[in-house]
Amino acid sequence: MNIKKITSLTMMLTMIVMVYTGIILFIAPPGRVANWANWEIFGLSKLQYAQIHSTFMLLFIVFTIVHIYYNFKPIVSYMKNQTKQLVVFTKDMIVAVFLVIAFLIGTLFEIVPFSAFLNFGDGVKNSWEKEYGTAPYSHAELSSIDKFSQKLGYDTQKVKKVLESKNIKFRSSQSLLQISKDNNVSPQFIYNILKEDLDKEGKIIPLTGLGKKTVKEVAQTLNISVKEFKSKLKALGIEGVEEDRKFKEVLEDYDMSPMDVMEKLGYKKAK
Repeated sequence: MNIKKITSLTMMLTMIVMVYTGIILFIAPPGRVANWANWEIFGLSKLQYAQIHSTFMLLFIVFTIVHIYYNFKPIVSYMKNQTKQLVVFTKDMIVAVFLVIAFLIGTLFEIVPFSAFLNFGDGVKNSWEKEYGTAPYSHAELSSIDKFSQKLGYDTQKVKKVLESKNIKFRSSQSLLQISKDNNVSPQFIYNILKEDLDKEGKIIPLTGLGKKTVKEVAQTLNISVKEFKSKLKALGIEGVEEDRKFKEVLEDYDMSPMDVMEKLGYKKAK
């Protein structure tokens, strides 16, 4: 066996896996959507993709160190001038450092074209929500039946009767996520069953993640037109709203939060 060849081939295969999982995680829905709807691609959940990405990152780091060890002399030679003197900041090194810094600053300060790339990713992530929806409150899938019922104002005994009538097996101590896994369904599926029978009057909507959406996307979540949404905001004194601007950024100008506005518009927050 040739250690150098094994190192190079392992790094290549590891990089391929990391690129693939990185792309999937870039376009995957936010956790609140993925966990709620049991989102999967090719049979793997978002959590599994994240775990694979993390372990392969560790593998890549280990073999990168081995690669540097076996190629230390050539690497050092990259930092020497024509007279064979060691010069750390050669022209090549300066270009490499510049590229790294440019990507770092461009990402942190969301400079074009980095901002366009990141916004594209956000757009893809948020699009999943239109298809799968979100939980009625943050991490609802981790709540027990009793807590879930209390949060939504449902009668616990009625909730249990509905689940029993639908042949959903459960224990009171289990979380909604555990129950869904035992019954091979999603937490969202169980919630929809309960909604059909127990939903009360009033506009109870998922109020999580609204700040990351654009004004247009928030309007879509509320199932109203952008024009109507802007009209409602104007009634609260929020004017000159751009539909493609992040909702949270708009409200920061008025020292308000998305939750404040939703409640003022009459949308109920889960208790």
